[in-house]
Amino acid sequence: MQEHSMQLAGRKRELRTGNTALRDALPVEQRELLSARVCAHAWSWFSQEGAASLLAYAPFRSELDCRPLLTAAWAEGHKVLLPRVNRESGDLSLHQVSSWDELVPGTYGIMEPPAGSAALAGALAQAGRGTGCPEVIFVPGLAFDRRGGRLGYGRGYYDRLRTALEAGVPGTAAKPMWIGLAYGLQLVPEVPLEEHDALMDLLITENGIMDCRKERAAWN
Repeated sequence: MQEHSMQLAGRKRELRTGNTALRDALPVEQRELLSARVCAHAWSWFSQEGAASLLAYAPFRSELDCRPLLTAAWAEGHKVLLPRVNRESGDLSLHQVSSWDELVPGTYGIMEPPAGSAALAGALAQAGRGTGCPEVIFVPGLAFDRRGGRLGYGRGYYDRLRTALEAGVPGTAAKPMWIGLAYGLQLVPEVPLEEHDALMDLLITENGIMDCRKERAAWN
């Protein structure tokens, strides 16, 4: 068992290194172009779904830039939440944000809501309550596969948030939709996963929208 865990950790580490290099190698102009295409697909889907609220992220380094998506959501009056990292507890608190100007440099240098802003839903505050839960959650990552496997940065912030949010919204109909945003080059044949790793519902790249729920049904 320990040997298997070590092998899995090694595969994840290797994939993180390789995909980080691939993402970093994209010229800035190409990142902007691809990000705009991804955001166009995401906004089209979000609008058609009639969702009112979303949680996204402030792009960092070579992550897919989701700012066009959030700008469109603000323009249409949707509730937009962004996370703030609590490094000590390992949790994310969620804060309603109305513009990029409200953000400040935070943990790891990522732009985030300021410390004094009111948290609408934190990983701990959310558990067991189900209030303030965003309908759609857009997340970045280093690698994704068609069944919805996601490789993050290894700190587990989104895993803990998901556990807390879903504990607070009993019944599958009320659970938020989890969607990965990525460049097409981040799609890999298979992300090495552990049993507890949660899967994405959809994956959106510049090539379109992939329903991971259907893909993993076929996978099995």
